[in-house]
Amino acid sequence: MKTARKKPVKETILWGIISLAAYIAVFTNQETVTAYFTRGGISAIAIIATALLFSFVYGAFASYFLELVGIEPAEKH
Repeated sequence: MKTARKKPVKETILWGIISLAAYIAVFTNQETVTAYFTRGGISAIAIIATALLFSFVYGAFASYFLELVGIEPAEKH
């Protein structure tokens, strides 16, 4: 039996805003980002860190959004 849970409206909005802000920050500063990321050497860590950050932020938003609209994984029997 499933119990009714509160919809994660606030969490979805929060992570959506953070996700949008991250994308806006990168795309409005493309020249700076490209110049820094193409230096090579230790700057390569920034590429990996940025990818992980975007993955986490967007993943959190997507998870809350899917829960909000009622899409959940099927239960295994």
